[in-house]
Amino acid sequence: MASKPLDPRSDPKRRLTGAPLVALIAASVTAIAPLTQGFEGYIGKVYRDPVGVLTQCYGETAHLRPDLIYSKDECAVKLRARMRKDYAPRIITCVPDFANPLNHSAFEAAIDASYNTGPRAFCKGRIARAFNAGLWSVGCNLFVGWYDTARGVKLPGLTRRRKAEAAWCNAR
Repeated sequence: MASKPLDPRSDPKRRLTGAPLVALIAASVTAIAPLTQGFEGYIGKVYRDPVGVLTQCYGETAHLRPDLIYSKDECAVKLRARMRKDYAPRIITCVPDFANPLNHSAFEAAIDASYNTGPRAFCKGRIARAFNAGLWSVGCNLFVGWYDTARGVKLPGLTRRRKAEAAWCNAR
């Protein structure tokens, strides 16, 4: 009986490390940042978001500078740097097969989702578990409806965002 061939997207031999992985992260962040910017929206000064969290730029909640008002370009640079440094590496840690270049669309969608909900929520959630089980289509489709409510109220903007992430993920 012939064994089933490995899905190349989950072949551990295809995982990048070192400089190629850094390049994959940079390319993925560059690709997904415009989607994130569109959903987060730009406000260059510090403000309270709808749930009361201090925020600046494109949804940034850390390293805030209340004394500065950043331009859109400055905020875009800050967003990409934060995604490269704090989000993408943590997502690859919890879903190691994202280091396979064939999984770039799923990885990019996961970066956006984790920027919105936090890497911990993403990594402990059903989407990451599906990807780690090799269920790529299931993982992509699980973006829809994931955390699109707050305090039991459906949030239309998050519903649109999750549908966009699912479509991005499925584009691979």
